[in-house]
Amino acid sequence: MAEVGSVYIEGAALEFSWADPRRNLMELIYDTVSKAVEDAGQGYDGIDSVVLAAHDLVDGRSLSSMVTAPAAGAYLRDEVRYSDDGAGAFAAAVARIEAGESERTIVAAWGRASEHDVEELSRQLFDRIFLAPLGLQETHICAVNAQKWRINGGDTSSVEAAQKRRAVAAKANPRALQSGGWRSTPAYPLESDHLPLWADAVAAVVISGKPSSVRVKGLGLSSEPYWPGDRGLATAPALQRASERALAEAGMTAHEIDLFELDGMTLYDEAIALEAVGYAAKGQGMRVLAEDQRCNPSGGSAAGYSVPAMGLARIVEATLQLRATAGAVQVGKPRTAMASGLSVTAAQTQTVIILEAQ
Repeated sequence: MAEVGSVYIEGAALEFSWADPRRNLMELIYDTVSKAVEDAGQGYDGIDSVVLAAHDLVDGRSLSSMVTAPAAGAYLRDEVRYSDDGAGAFAAAVARIEAGESERTIVAAWGRASEHDVEELSRQLFDRIFLAPLGLQETHICAVNAQKWRINGGDTSSVEAAQKRRAVAAKANPRALQSGGWRSTPAYPLESDHLPLWADAVAAVVISGKPSSVRVKGLGLSSEPYWPGDRGLATAPALQRASERALAEAGMTAHEIDLFELDGMTLYDEAIALEAVGYAAKGQGMRVLAEDQRCNPSGGSAAGYSVPAMGLARIVEATLQLRATAGAVQVGKPRTAMASGLSVTAAQTQTVIILEAQ
């Protein structure tokens, strides 16, 4: 029997590609959303709303949802566009169902890194007066976080092992980008293999209040100050608070979670995330990432990366694990999973979702 206010994931789909000459962005979106709807097994009947995570600068046009929303199933349906990460869009869609504003919802997120300058986009998102003149990019903030983590006593002995495990997982993941893509220029102490593999990404899920194979058990959101200098470097306090809220709603501790799919732009960010959610001890996130197969079994950002789709991509990967349909990267039969997503601008906001197999 469904719990009052429960929300379930009925269908999920994820695709990474690179500069596919056969399909434009709208066709990529349509294909992935159609797969999620087909996976749900009920067609478009009863789907009354769509929540999108799309960014005009990423799509390369103003009001991009006017062009892309129909491909995501929004024609003649209530539409909300969340101009930030896909996990935040998922949280908004869950809230709408819990509030009785919708019954079945498509949540879709995408980004096509092959069609825009990732580094220039990143520079454009920082304050135009004080920060843009410095030429800051998101990877620079990641590098500062990584260096601070090392200075604070982070165990770096497992960096190479963590990278090898991540690379193997990404190669084995049937949804990962297997050819093409590119990596940004690394900033110290980051190396090229620590960086995300930029790709074209589309993720989609169908959710409703009717019982299905995966239930949303907990949800939390939080935000840090805008200015990087006011952030909690190497500790991800917004992620810590978001995970605490999600775990409290789920009535669980981090060590009771069976599997983690945590968003992080770089290898170090994934390790820091494991510490922030309370699963790894301070300074031990890299060792846990290297040794624990339950942590980012998809390969994380090495499997493909394009904002603002990655939080929803982590939710899709977690859903497939709970349904035991993740393919070569399946890790046993997990009962619960935690997925997270971070905002487009240097992880200022964080969303944490806890899912449970039914």
